Amino acid sequence: MAHVFGPVPSRRLGLSLGIDVVPYKVCSFDCVYCQLGTTTHKTSERQAFVDIEDVIAELREVVPCVKADYITLSGSGEPTLSLDMGRLIREIKKLTSTPVAVLTNGSLLSRPGLRQELLGADLVVPSLDAGSQEVFEKINRPCPGLCIDGIVDGLERFSKDYRGKMCVEVMVVKGINDGEEELERISSALKRVRAEKIQLNTVARPPAEAFARPLSVDEMERVKDYFDDRAELIVSAGPMGVPGASKESVLTVDEGGQSASPTAKCRTVLNLLRRRPCTLADVATGLSINRNEASKLIGVLINEGLVNAIRRDDGLTYFGYAHHSE
Repeated sequence: MAHVFGPVPSRRLGLSLGIDVVPYKVCSFDCVYCQLGTTTHKTSERQAFVDIEDVIAELREVVPCVKADYITLSGSGEPTLSLDMGRLIREIKKLTSTPVAVLTNGSLLSRPGLRQELLGADLVVPSLDAGSQEVFEKINRPCPGLCIDGIVDGLERFSKDYRGKMCVEVMVVKGINDGEEELERISSALKRVRAEKIQLNTVARPPAEAFARPLSVDEMERVKDYFDDRAELIVSAGPMGVPGASKESVLTVDEGGQSASPTAKCRTVLNLLRRRPCTLADVATGLSINRNEASKLIGVLINEGLVNAIRRDDGLTYFGYAHHSE
């Protein structure tokens, strides 16, 4: 499959059947914490990147065969850059009753046309990692011309018209946006946004930049105090002290249940990484899976303490531990 991948385990969405509608690392941001690496094509211009008929054909083939909690438009870049967003949501609705989620960095919500297209989704999860332009440019490294005030205004306008479920994610990175003044700015901005939840997250998978470091669980509890009662932490203390999934995760569920397919995929990735260290691209190519799917599966294994990463001159390399109690 060129565009549809998974289902993959998601900390927020359960089992998510993903759809890639933009090429790898085409994005309006170049976030320092991105687990997929640095952005290779930074743009804010919406285009029809893929043949939408091919995507729909893949969905017709896959949807009847899988069980998923959400069909998610996310993938390896910023999905709202696709001009086919509105049509794709409508076509998915014709095929299945499974709810449609859109994970977006929120950068283009200032555009009325895009806001209208997203009204058909069941769940929209935009991000807001900064309250000031200075920190916005430091953590998200946006396309020239994008400003944080415009993004907040777009979030506010969309939230007033949207009738589905909306959650805003705030990614907190140590030493960048975890200071008192910046947290107060983000919190103040989100008071204007009608979101059901404010999901506070920190770095859980190896990031694009080595300096993008996670906060501890105690530090994240402090961060939560800056926000209203909609705030929730979506990180916990995993094995090896890494923020992320707890022991009750995809590798420990009953393999006869709905999670059997993602569990098998995790074990396949683990077996590969136990045999030889690999980059993200190596895993995706070697197992013929989407890079975003590979990243999510590696993330589960890291949070389980079964895989670790080292940073080399050519980027991150992952390896599996030879002996570990599973």
